Amino acid sequence: MKQVKKLTVIALLIPLSTACSSPPSESIVEGLIIAQYKQGDQIVSEAVANAGNDKTAIAMSNMMERMMPKLERIENINCDTTEGWNTYMCTADITQTIAGTSRIDKTRFKLSKVNGEWALKD
Repeated sequence: MKQVKKLTVIALLIPLSTACSSPPSESIVEGLIIAQYKQGDQIVSEAVANAGNDKTAIAMSNMMERMMPKLERIENINCDTTEGWNTYMCTADITQTIAGTSRIDKTRFKLSKVNGEWALKD
């Protein structure tokens, strides 16, 4: 009889635990994408700063800077549950400029909530 009660309690708790998991808001997703682009910009800025007076290093840094994608817009964000608790597969239309050419890419990525914070997964 005790096992039946335990199974009943577990059966009742499972839907409640899955109902508590909710996808990240659009603003959170946008913030994570923007942070990713900023990180790339910082890497390029550091490379340019470290180039010093070396002409080859300066030329390479300038080329990297021109080729680095510049974020213009993030639209049509959609996140669906995947792979269990607090992991979501998301899509977004990301408009970016690379070497002066603007393009829109439908991008897929995963987000996970780790220690109460949302993060992009590889």
